[in-house]
Amino acid sequence: MVAMLLVSQQQGSTTSASALSGTWRSTPDETPLSSAFDESVWGKKAKAIRTVEMVVRAGGDARLTVTRKVVDARGRTVVGSSSIEEADLSLGAVQSTTGVRSELAVMVKKAERRYPDDPKGTFVLEGLRVTVTTFKDDPAMLEVRVDLPEGRGSFWEALRRGTGKPATTKPATTTP
Repeated sequence: MVAMLLVSQQQGSTTSASALSGTWRSTPDETPLSSAFDESVWGKKAKAIRTVEMVVRAGGDARLTVTRKVVDARGRTVVGSSSIEEADLSLGAVQSTTGVRSELAVMVKKAERRYPDDPKGTFVLEGLRVTVTTFKDDPAMLEVRVDLPEGRGSFWEALRRGTGKPATTKPATTTP
């Protein structure tokens, strides 16, 4: 199971997995579940929430974690709705560069899906593919694409270094 990790290069320098060391997080992706069927299953004003986190270690090992759940109108997680997909990755050397993007070889060493509400609910994800893109003009952001082996539920998500918040910053305030 091999995936490609696209990593930007700074001009005149070589980007390596160690340059990506740290924790990268998405903002929660919230999707209202408002069809008649969804409301009959989850209740009115329920939302599906997905968060993505990737921890990269200096040696090139990384762990990608995708957490999914449904919350009710009060923000409580609905029992039986949570799943966690984890993939252990090994990041290699830069393979090629196109414009502001560089490709790094990545091997998916292990991938599984767990259902926390079911102690026996752990399944291997054979054929998981992951693509990660960084941007030369925004080194604090990664774009992760996750292609699940069953062909549905694939997505892409923007991650920020060490935060789950959007990249925008609030203006500084001062007190007189």
